[in-house]
Amino acid sequence: MWVPATAATFLDTWSVMGMRGSGSHDFVIDDFFVPASDSCSLGDPPLESGPPVSFAGLLTVFFAMFAANALGIARGAIDGLTDLASREASTQSTVLLRDRPFVQARVAQAEAIVSAARCYVIDSLTRVWTALRANEPDPAREIAHARLAIPHADHESVRAVDLVFHAAGTNVIYTANPLERHFRDIHVAVRHNVAFPIHY
Repeated sequence: MWVPATAATFLDTWSVMGMRGSGSHDFVIDDFFVPASDSCSLGDPPLESGPPVSFAGLLTVFFAMFAANALGIARGAIDGLTDLASREASTQSTVLLRDRPFVQARVAQAEAIVSAARCYVIDSLTRVWTALRANEPDPAREIAHARLAIPHADHESVRAVDLVFHAAGTNVIYTANPLERHFRDIHVAVRHNVAFPIHY
C-alpha cells in the first residue's frame, strides 16, 4: 500500500552496531484509509511487460542491491586499509603497514575475494537479464545462479573485510578510523534475510 510519509509516525528504534546510516527505523500508521488505486500485490499480473517487471526478474534485481551494498562496504574497507597502510606503522615497528608482507598478502586476498564475488554477481545477473529478454520459458537455472551469487557476495564481503580489518592491527580500534565502521556495517549487513544460509 502506498501512503504519504506524513501519514506515518516514525519510531526511533534503529539503535544498532552497524548500518546506522540506513536509518531503518520502525514506523506506525494508524487509522489511514488507502484506496484500492494506491495498492498492489506482487502476486498480481503486471500491467507492463518486459524483463524488469517479471516476478522472477523483479525479486532477483531487488536482492542484487544487497550484494552491491556488501561489495561496496568491502571495497571501502580495502581502500581504507590501502590508504592507512601508506602512512601508518605500529607501536611495535616503524615499518609502514604497506611495506609488510603480511599486510600486502591480506590486501591481495581481499581484493581477489571481492573481485571474484563481484564478477559472479554481474555474470549471473547478465544471464538472468538475457534469458528474460529472450522470453526463455524457464530461466530457473539462471535465476538460481543469481540467487546463489547474492548471498555468496555478502558472505565473501565479510571475509574480505575481516582480512583487512585484522591486518590493520590496533589502528582500527579507534572510531576515527573508517575501517571500524566498515567492520560493523558488514557484520550487520550479512544479518539481512537475503544473506541467510537458507538461500544457498
